[in-house]
Amino acid sequence: MFVRGDRGGPGEAIARQVVASFGYWNFASAEYLDLVFFGWYNEGGSVGFQPVRKGPDGRLDGGFFVDCYRQIERVSKWRYSGETDILLVDFEVLRTPAGELRFPGRFSFKNSIYLPLEQMIEDKRTRSLDGLVQELMTAAKQVYDTSPLQQTIFEISDRIGRTRGRRALWEQLKRMLLRDWSKLFDELRPFAVCDLSV
Repeated sequence: MFVRGDRGGPGEAIARQVVASFGYWNFASAEYLDLVFFGWYNEGGSVGFQPVRKGPDGRLDGGFFVDCYRQIERVSKWRYSGETDILLVDFEVLRTPAGELRFPGRFSFKNSIYLPLEQMIEDKRTRSLDGLVQELMTAAKQVYDTSPLQQTIFEISDRIGRTRGRRALWEQLKRMLLRDWSKLFDELRPFAVCDLSV
């Protein structure tokens, strides 16, 4: 995730969300989804944004955040928007003939998802960073539960596509078929009894 913590406007609100939610996301994503916030640190429970780093002599050594996104730009076609960008990629680790994992691994940009968060919020494709991260974690967990250690961004994308597709289809059907009744339906729907058993 590329979230600048040194901006005003919508970027500032998103940075506050990162600080408030960092611990929860770290715990809740567990083994399903690794979240990396370039330029951010977590020391002793304190989360913050550090756009620059100190060199061995204690002086500032350039933009850490900028170095991170430029490295990703060098090895991919993605280009940083200047706002809040989420880039989902696979992380590949080779296996030895005996089946053991061989580290270090590498990011693979073959199947990638680029989510320009601020544009998505403005277009009402998501309500918040918290909501989007929860959606990603839920999809990743569902994929992981069916094939641990083999999940890919492609499978997570399919899972989200099915969920959002069903929701969009239902909204369209409500507009076409129910028209005047849709407001009443929307008001009562959250109180409908449903089966949540496993």
